[in-house]
Amino acid sequence: MSVRRRFPLVALGALAPRLLSLFYVALVVLLLLGALLVLREQTKARGYVYGLLREMARVQMLQRTQGWRQMRDDLFIVRYREDEPGARLVQETGRLVYARVYEDFAYLPDLQIPPIPVVIYPSRAELNASFGWPASESAMGVYWQGVIRVLAPRAWVNDAEPQEMRQVFQQAGPMAHELSHLLLDYAGQGNFPRWFTEGLAQYQEYKITGYSPGCPADVWSRGVYPLREMDQGFDKLADQNLAYRESLSVVEFIVAVYGEEGLHKIIKNLARGINFNEAVVNALALDGAGRAGFEGLEREWLDWLAVELQQPLLTNREEQP
Repeated sequence: MSVRRRFPLVALGALAPRLLSLFYVALVVLLLLGALLVLREQTKARGYVYGLLREMARVQMLQRTQGWRQMRDDLFIVRYREDEPGARLVQETGRLVYARVYEDFAYLPDLQIPPIPVVIYPSRAELNASFGWPASESAMGVYWQGVIRVLAPRAWVNDAEPQEMRQVFQQAGPMAHELSHLLLDYAGQGNFPRWFTEGLAQYQEYKITGYSPGCPADVWSRGVYPLREMDQGFDKLADQNLAYRESLSVVEFIVAVYGEEGLHKIIKNLARGINFNEAVVNALALDGAGRAGFEGLEREWLDWLAVELQQPLLTNREEQP
């Protein structure tokens, strides 16, 4: 015969506060571990959300242009309303450029790009209107949220001969620039500073096509924007010629002093979710932490630029009238 023992109620009453305390301790430990896990995965979570929003915008553009004519291959979904030869030129140029850009970024892990929508607008006014810009904007191409929008070649290339138009569009057209933006966006999931991606896209464009947009000869004469200002509001800076030229100059400096290997290290760090300051410090072995790495890059770039230009530089554009 088995005997079921009963614990005295007094003993259970004495254990209850201890059990409750242990429960609260365990709960706090679990919450702390959860918080640490969230912090550790925060960058990945931000990247996932960014990628999801980009894919939603990409699909939305495909839906908005569903009734347009289309050319599709394994890389691109080209949408256009008229001018089939122009659309074929855009597709052909895109394939040529994509191979070069992808090859240059082949060192990035897990770089997976879905079919890229390329939407061709027959006039500058329609391209600008798609972003709500005034008709005076002079963009020939724009990358935004997984989609490349371009101005039809015949809307800006003056040469009517097909071969001449092809040569001009492939050398001076927007595809190399915008595809560089796209690949960097997919690699970094929004972690690249706006000004830095602009410098990288211009650098890639020059490497691939030899084209570099012109700027006024005196672009440096009134000083430069501090990189912190570039970082905080690149598109709102008053002198966009200077802002674009400055972003390219920083990339040129990195390559000249640290080689393309140094540039690739920064890009890989940003692709891993590391912030720009730490990415630079780690890649270029700059001394200091916190803001020192960013400022160290700026000091070295300004010294290099002054030697290249053979003139002293004013270091705060905003102080000038």
